[in-house]
Amino acid sequence: MTLNPTAQSLLAPMSAEPRQFLLDRALDEFVADLGALDEAAEAMVPGAARPRIDTAIDAAAPAVVDGTLLVSGQEVMQTWEAPLMRALAQAVTTPGGTVLEIGFGLGLSAGFVQEVGPARHVIVEANPQTAAVAEQWARAAGRRGVEIVTGRWQDALAELGRFDGVLFDTYPMDEAEVDEYVMRDATFAEHFFAPAASALTGGGAFTYYSNEIDSVSRRHQRALLRHFRTFAVEIVDGLRPPEDCSYWWAPSMAVIVARGPRRS
Repeated sequence: MTLNPTAQSLLAPMSAEPRQFLLDRALDEFVADLGALDEAAEAMVPGAARPRIDTAIDAAAPAVVDGTLLVSGQEVMQTWEAPLMRALAQAVTTPGGTVLEIGFGLGLSAGFVQEVGPARHVIVEANPQTAAVAEQWARAAGRRGVEIVTGRWQDALAELGRFDGVLFDTYPMDEAEVDEYVMRDATFAEHFFAPAASALTGGGAFTYYSNEIDSVSRRHQRALLRHFRTFAVEIVDGLRPPEDCSYWWAPSMAVIVARGPRRS
């Protein structure tokens, strides 16, 4: 296949042969992505449409129904995610280290962080009622070094210092964030890349999961490398989302671990 642009200004500094090579490679990548998605669809569940966020996530009342944390109609966290949450926690937690966790949800990843034994474990949770549950969780026997911060991370991060590990697992607060960060960015966590880099110690690690199926797009990679010097991708498979899940439909998820913050 060959891509023939209608505008000659595209890649204009290039001479004809390398220009055509780059254009054809971009087209090949797109076709390969479609083929991979079509093949992966054989193992997916049907999924369901996501309800609109009528009340901001940090202002709505949460409820836990059949192992699902529901806030403003959104499936914020579900118990089937436990293997994924374990992978995130283990990627950024070391015994005696410091961990910043953005989002508490059902406390799955927080529990796995505690199993490793950090000296300091800061959790930022935007929803006040969920944060109150997190406060109770933090007081349970065996919890160590836990600090709960209630509010949006944008308002809290500057005062928290730097950490050996940063775990990002939160949810769009409203439809404006869905449009800007889910629909328009390479991955939802992209808007947190710069803050994560600022919050890390020099040898620290930042992790999040991505809805790309067993891969990370070139656009996603470029966004990461603007803020970090290196990253790795781990596939967590064997996941079992319910048939009507509104945010993930495949039995696997890509976990990204970025290191080497590039600070301006």
